[in-house]
Amino acid sequence: MPRSNHKSDCETANDAAAGCVPAGTPEWITPHLIAETIRVWQPYYRQVLTPEEAVTMIRNVGRLFQALSSEP
Repeated sequence: MPRSNHKSDCETANDAAAGCVPAGTPEWITPHLIAETIRVWQPYYRQVLTPEEAVTMIRNVGRLFQALSSEP
């Protein structure tokens, strides 16, 4: 179930560290997971990653895992 009561204007990694979770984020994606995703991936990006971008990355990896783990 997506979150609807969280801020939708999470703009910086500092927002993620402060526990900002974008609106519509699935419940299984925690503020800690968002902050860790930004911490791990930020060195590979020139622009500052936002919590929204981190959520997109997490969801895409989840979809990839689901596709790879499903039986043919």
